[in-house]
Amino acid sequence: MRIAVLSRRFNPAGGGTERDLIVTCDYLVRAGHDVTVYAADIRGVSKALHTRRAWAVPFGRALRLVSFAYLAAIQARNGGAELTISFGRTVDAEVQRCGGGVYKSYLKAAHRWRGPFGARLMQLSPYRQLQAHIESRGFTSPNLRLVLAVSQAVSEDLVANFAIAAHKVVTLYNGVDLDRFRPVKDVAAKQHLRRQFGLPPSTRVIAFAGHGFARKGLGFLLQAWPQLKGEPWLVVAGQDHERGVFRRLAARLGLVPRVVFLGNVADIAQLYQAVDGLALPTLFEAFGNVVVEAMASGLPVLTSTSAGVAEIIPQQLRSYLVNNPTDPEELAARLQALLAAPADVGATARATAEEFTWERYGARLVDLIEKCRRSAQATAEQRDREGA
Repeated sequence: MRIAVLSRRFNPAGGGTERDLIVTCDYLVRAGHDVTVYAADIRGVSKALHTRRAWAVPFGRALRLVSFAYLAAIQARNGGAELTISFGRTVDAEVQRCGGGVYKSYLKAAHRWRGPFGARLMQLSPYRQLQAHIESRGFTSPNLRLVLAVSQAVSEDLVANFAIAAHKVVTLYNGVDLDRFRPVKDVAAKQHLRRQFGLPPSTRVIAFAGHGFARKGLGFLLQAWPQLKGEPWLVVAGQDHERGVFRRLAARLGLVPRVVFLGNVADIAQLYQAVDGLALPTLFEAFGNVVVEAMASGLPVLTSTSAGVAEIIPQQLRSYLVNNPTDPEELAARLQALLAAPADVGATARATAEEFTWERYGARLVDLIEKCRRSAQATAEQRDREGA
């Protein structure tokens, strides 16, 4: 089958959504499908994938957004696509992937990290309203046959917001690269990595990883840190345009030099092997790939019930789940438990991650696309019979 994958940006060297897109295309190609990526912004070449530049208005952020959203599926069908899969907000794809959560819900939740005034400004932004409008058109399109949600929470949110028939919405958890993310071999290897990152050899160190520091709860994490016993270190990996705000907060709380801002880390897997745990007390997260990656690295993890990944946390690790990530007192208590985690927790974390391989994702994806193809074929045959 000729499949078009729609994405506003294609970057083989990117992370997050771009990585998920390339993995998705790879499994579809392996299954024998002819896959072409249509993107308005192509930032690299992939020898394994066909790419085509989707036309979009070349000026004005809003015009680029709208023109891609409304025209991408049309261009793909004109190019011979029999099925379109959207990885970005488009209005008329047969398959929509929801990897970042429902945008309407994101805007509603923004007061938790932006405050009432900041959240209201976001909600009143014409550009953000346009994004919400396109999202709504995509999930209420008469051509919609299947929605892939990255967590059960997102699945339920989609049904509640857009009245999508429940049978059209399927939860498909992301996978993790178990070869790249794995426990450190021995103490010597861990010490070597600590020296590379400028971390103390024997002090307990917790990592925070991700962009969008406010939404992911870094401010509340810093507020909780002075309450911890043993003076553990916190290492922050990722970029944020407000990084200076969090640096100054750490300084006011007297946490220098125990809080280290690394910026972007070339190989985050090495950082996980150098630390003793991960903390991601996020306030809104459709899934949370970094949590599964840390678990695959044999780390105990702290995250919040606001993250979709909380659905797959095993019972042995649920004492590190935060119900209210805006409460520094609860955060401190959960963090103290994480720092005192027994040695076998790492093995439990790794075993859980091993259940969520990309191979598992790919097999389920191919099966769903095949069912979607058969459904479309049956519908077309029914229409032909009715028209005869």
